[in-house]
Amino acid sequence: MALPSLTKFAAAALGAAAIAAPAQGANINFDAGAGMLFGSGDSWQEQGYRLTFEAYNPADVGSLVGAIVDTSDPGYCVGMACPVNGEGGYYGAFNDSIVWVDSEAAGGSFMVKSIDASFIGLDAALGGYPIYSGLLRMQGFLADGGYMVQDLLLDGPSAQGFLFGRYSPFETFANTAFVSMAMFGFTCDTSGNCSAFQSNRGQFAIDNLVLEDALAEVPEPASLALFGLGLLGLAARARRRNA
Repeated sequence: MALPSLTKFAAAALGAAAIAAPAQGANINFDAGAGMLFGSGDSWQEQGYRLTFEAYNPADVGSLVGAIVDTSDPGYCVGMACPVNGEGGYYGAFNDSIVWVDSEAAGGSFMVKSIDASFIGLDAALGGYPIYSGLLRMQGFLADGGYMVQDLLLDGPSAQGFLFGRYSPFETFANTAFVSMAMFGFTCDTSGNCSAFQSNRGQFAIDNLVLEDALAEVPEPASLALFGLGLLGLAARARRRNA
């Protein structure tokens, strides 16, 4: 899935700005354990939410899709360029995998207030990565089957390595109630072209995902301000998950 140049992303206001502090709410921080995760329905429960980790390609079901990384143990990121400023635990998504977020409450919905995110390089060597090495897409699904998209531009490495940045979605996205959300990564080249699900390079790290419980009220279509390129397959899967 190819995307236009990053300059066009900026013109369309798809990049998210960093913020000074996270909003209040449930903070998913992955600090309670560590281990490898596989694309066969492995999940993580924390503070009333469930994150499920899936391979994008059905043929890869059961393959490695990521890990809850203990930052005190460098063995979790051998041969890759992972963020160097993490604290405690974080989730690293590998091999073009997808992270699904759902409330554990029956019929529960939520709003996404902020997240710490970083690109994960496939090669530990820091040379050759562009200024924006990747993109994290958050695709939130509404109770009526519609969706909204928010893209976060992930910086290339600093002199020390890749770093977590703190991001806040735009107000419309942040204040919309979702019944489910998918997160997946894009890799970008030096020309500013980004692609997903093509090379196993759409890797990213997330931490401190701040969510707030919400009533499943869906705004009028004219006020949704839907933007970005959603994936019909993901939309269909989300409908099945919430059927």
